[in-house]
Amino acid sequence: MSKSEHIPVLLNEVIEGLDLSSNDTVIDATVGGAGHAQAILEKTAPSGKLLGIDWDAKAIERAREHLKRFSNRVILKTGNYTDIKQLLYESGINKVNAILLDLGLSLDQLKDSSRGFSFQSEGPLDMRFSDQMDTTAFDIVNTWPENDLVQIFQEYGEERRAARAARNIATARSHAPINTAKDLAELVMRGAGRRGKVHPATRIFQALRIATNHELDNVKQALPNMIDMLSSEGRLAVITFHSLEDRIVKQYFKPLAKEENPRIKLINKKVIKPSREEQVKNPASRSAKLRIVEKI
Repeated sequence: MSKSEHIPVLLNEVIEGLDLSSNDTVIDATVGGAGHAQAILEKTAPSGKLLGIDWDAKAIERAREHLKRFSNRVILKTGNYTDIKQLLYESGINKVNAILLDLGLSLDQLKDSSRGFSFQSEGPLDMRFSDQMDTTAFDIVNTWPENDLVQIFQEYGEERRAARAARNIATARSHAPINTAKDLAELVMRGAGRRGKVHPATRIFQALRIATNHELDNVKQALPNMIDMLSSEGRLAVITFHSLEDRIVKQYFKPLAKEENPRIKLINKKVIKPSREEQVKNPASRSAKLRIVEKI
């Protein structure tokens, strides 16, 4: 696999954890580069079916190309995973045996300079997963009040230097708009002082991406719908990449599993993390955490 190709995170752990059979119907709710989807289709051969969903229309086109040899077993839909019930209804599916929700950013999205996700991007400061969204990261950075920037940097980025970053942004934009991701990253870096192993703009970019796409609200809204759509003994696997997402997933799953008449059981009592070998091979996997539950 080339360095430029998206590598699915925790692939073996996901496939094993979903406990797939040859006639299962599975949803990949964030199909992205289709790495997980391809492995799911191979595992559920010859008659299993997969519904692949992605908010990003470009991701759906890439997935269609990657999965063309499975075309008679695949349905691909452009849409937000929060609308999973409607997307299932449109696809003629009532219940499913397994669902995967991978909340990571794909390499294709990072590499696309027009999306504004990368620190090095000289394209517009966009950060939308879907062009159907009205608000871009440019709008937030250049028009939101300084206090609101402080709030999202603290809440969504857990950034200790939130006030300093917001103040520097407000000062810079009073002279000229902050147009590109690279402009923003350099501005944050200049104001951060000494640079460590992690780029000082990492948490700022995370906060802006979450705010632009309503990511945390989407996760909160989607999890109950996903449990509803699972058949009995169906499994849901969720891969998160930062503590805010993981906290939401953990705090939703644990009480459900402890009810007097529990709706789910936890397949992994402790969160699953990538092996050291995987982290070396794919550094993007370092912060990944996997939680799996089974519907009772």
